[in-house]
Amino acid sequence: MKNRMANEPFPEHPQGPAPPFKLDALLPAAREMVREGRRQVEMYVRENPVIGIGAALGLGVVIGWISKRT
Repeated sequence: MKNRMANEPFPEHPQGPAPPFKLDALLPAAREMVREGRRQVEMYVRENPVIGIGAALGLGVVIGWISKRT
């Protein structure tokens, strides 16, 4: 197969402008949102275990199908 990459190193990319916000300030809020979502999913699965098992099975089948195709 023909090598399409040049034998030269990649050119230097200058850093872009700094973001207008700090990611460290958003991290606690993001963690709280994930924690709350996890709590809601756990409560739903405890109330409806059959639906939770079906959802896990369906997700496993889809992930297995996707991984088999690649």
